[in-house]
Amino acid sequence: MDMDLVSSLVQVFIMLFVIMDPPGIIPIFIALTKDVSKEEREKELNHAVAVASILLLLFAFLGKFVLDVLGITLNSFMIAGGILLLLIAFDLLRGEHKYGVRGGSSVGAVPLGIPLLAGPGAITAVMVIIQSYGVGFVLFAIFSAIIATKLVLGQSQRIFRIIGKVGSEVLSRVMGIIVAAIAIQFIVDGILGLI
Repeated sequence: MDMDLVSSLVQVFIMLFVIMDPPGIIPIFIALTKDVSKEEREKELNHAVAVASILLLLFAFLGKFVLDVLGITLNSFMIAGGILLLLIAFDLLRGEHKYGVRGGSSVGAVPLGIPLLAGPGAITAVMVIIQSYGVGFVLFAIFSAIIATKLVLGQSQRIFRIIGKVGSEVLSRVMGIIVAAIAIQFIVDGILGLI
């Protein structure tokens, strides 16, 4: 297999997985599902990943059409998305989650599916991936990141027991730095595309 192809596949997976930030979502997922059974927690997780998958696929394939209808260039969207990603990165670095967390049942679609998993950063990323790399890459990025996210969140209780609140916070901060770097790259690429 071509090493450039493998490198690009790994790059798009890491980009989307880091932006979705499942390790950083573990404490929120546990808090949102603390009063439900193991079966109900699994159901909410399945609902969340289904909603996130559908939304990311819709934006990957229809996002460009929507931008064209609104007269927005992909470069402008990359700059705006980069700024949004930068704000998300700052939240991750400060340990903040401004997502209207609520308890009880039916949290799979909102806030888990959207905005936690398929938020503005992930939506921007899939639109950039499909334009920069093509359909095969965006499908790989979405499905591999969703599967990895489901595996991580499916083991959230065990992972949280092992790494604890501090470990989860540290992972979230590291991901915040990576998201900030991705955001800056989006902004730079968008500006260079407009010149």
